[in-house]
Amino acid sequence: MATKTYDELCFTDDFMFCKVLENDPELCRELIEIILGVKIEIVEKVGKQTPIEITPDGRGVRLDVRLEGDGRIYNLEMQNAAKKELPRRSRYYQGMLDLDQLERGSKYSELKETFIIFLCTFDPFERGLARYTIKSIVEEAPGIEYNDGTHKIYLSSLPDQEGSMSEGLRRFLNYMNDYSAEDDFTRRLETAVARAKSMESWRKEYMFLYEHEEEARAEGLEEGLKEGRAEGEELFGRLYLAMKADDRVDEFEQAIADRELFADLLTEYGLYKRDQATG
Repeated sequence: MATKTYDELCFTDDFMFCKVLENDPELCRELIEIILGVKIEIVEKVGKQTPIEITPDGRGVRLDVRLEGDGRIYNLEMQNAAKKELPRRSRYYQGMLDLDQLERGSKYSELKETFIIFLCTFDPFERGLARYTIKSIVEEAPGIEYNDGTHKIYLSSLPDQEGSMSEGLRRFLNYMNDYSAEDDFTRRLETAVARAKSMESWRKEYMFLYEHEEEARAEGLEEGLKEGRAEGEELFGRLYLAMKADDRVDEFEQAIADRELFADLLTEYGLYKRDQATG
């Protein structure tokens, strides 16, 4: 499938999803509240796709949207392609979230309650349900509450899915499916998407990433596409902030259309070494 142009992006596209929610903590909080039916009193921070790097070689995971509030961690992931390994991916995300807390000095007993929520434009388990809530159980004694503080939830936006849900969640899933805004929250999402499309810096960032993505496809690197795109976003943002601080925004904008100049600037600012490309 060809990559969309920036003006064609919708809320369910990964780039737009992240930009809208990470730059509007209130929208992010309200979406989580709608999904879980809870109130988040204090938002401590909303992660801007900051990678969690644990291993010595810098390998880790980049979460789409991460919100911390009321002593809990919420991770929202947009999924547009049906993949059988989603449960294993959620396990990986959970492990990295826990390791990240331990690396920051937390004890096992201090690990925060976590919610990993996949927003799917397909039915992840093909059982016709709008919501799948995953819990750990003790097989031999189902009545025992096994509370390890982890929660995994999969939502499907496909129409005619079964299962009870709040009216707010139903309207949000409908919005994911056909982008029709039926209430105040989805209308604010619609406005946020329109506002994002008017952000020239985000448009240029997407164009830069689009070019890298097309190259990856041409080279048959489909499997590493998302990882490469995430790394490209981080480099783009870090270089922009560094050059803005040096009053070199005009030069940065020129570099967007000049791959060689962009690589030179990344090297100049210590963000990239040319020999990285060859391993």
